[in-house]
Amino acid sequence: MELSQYDHDKFYKSFAGDTYNSSVYMKRAFEHLDVNFMSCIGNDAVSTQLIDTLQLEGLANRFIEVDSKRIMGTYMVQTDDQGERSFLYWRSDSAAKQLMKNLSADAEQALEDSQLIFFSGITLAILDEQDRARLLHLLGRLRNKGVNIAFDPNYRPALWESPKVAKNRIGQGFQVANILLPGIEDFELFELRQREQIIKFLRTCGFDELVIKDGANSIFGYSNEALCEVQVTPNPEVIDSTSAGDAFAGVYLGARIAGLNIKSAIEHAAAVAKEVTNHRGAIMPQDKFNCFWKAYQAA
Repeated sequence: MELSQYDHDKFYKSFAGDTYNSSVYMKRAFEHLDVNFMSCIGNDAVSTQLIDTLQLEGLANRFIEVDSKRIMGTYMVQTDDQGERSFLYWRSDSAAKQLMKNLSADAEQALEDSQLIFFSGITLAILDEQDRARLLHLLGRLRNKGVNIAFDPNYRPALWESPKVAKNRIGQGFQVANILLPGIEDFELFELRQREQIIKFLRTCGFDELVIKDGANSIFGYSNEALCEVQVTPNPEVIDSTSAGDAFAGVYLGARIAGLNIKSAIEHAAAVAKEVTNHRGAIMPQDKFNCFWKAYQAA
C-alpha cells in the first residue's frame, strides 16, 4: 500500500510497488496482453481492495497467494519541490515477503506457460536468503524451459542486509535473466560507472537483450537484431518521478512482446515514463493515461 503525502498532513492511499507498476502500465499500453501480477497478500480488507484494483486494471490474479497470518506491507513516499522521492517503509513482516513459502505447486507449474516473467532487485530484497535462492533457482529452470526472464536490478540499499548480500544476489539475478533492464546508477554497487564497463561485465552473464538507462541522458539498447542509442528529452517540470522507471520497464517489455523492434520499444517506453512524471503517485489516472497514449500513437 502506498501513502503519498501531498501536503503536511494529508495522504493519498493507493497500491504500488515496482513490478506492480510495470504490470499496470504494460496492460494499459497493450490491452491485448494477458498480464498477471504475482505476489502474496493477506486476507484483510486492504488486501481485498488490491484484488478489486487488479480487476479494474485488467490484471489477472491467478498468481496471487494468500497468507492469513500477515497483512500487506506499506510505504510512504514524500516528494520534494524537484519531484525527487524519499521513502519510509513498514514491510518487515509483510505477506509479500512470504511469497515463496506460500507458492503453490500448481502456480509454480503454471509459470511454465508464461511467455515472459519480470522480476526486480526489490523482489529479491524483500525475501529471506532461503527464499531468494529458491526463486532464483525457479527462474533459472523456467528460462531453461524457454520462458523469457526479464530483470531490473532496481537497487535500494535500505531493503538489503548489506551491500555484499545485494551484490551477490543481484549478480545472480543478472545470470538467470535473458532480458536486462538496469540503470547506470545500479552498478555503483559493483563499482562500475561507465557504460562500456557495464556492458563488458554483463556479457559474462549471457543476456539476449540489454537496455541501459542513463538517467536523463540517453538509453542504450542491444539485442541480436540491433544496437541503438535513444536520446532522452528531459521533463523540465517534473511533478513526481515515482515509478517512471517502472513504467518504462512495463511498456518496453509489452512493446517487445507486441513485436516492436528494440529502438521503437525504447521510444514508446521513454515517452510513457516522461508522461508519468507529470502526475503525482506511482500510477497516473487511467483516463489521463488513455488520453496521452491515444495521442502518442496517433502522432
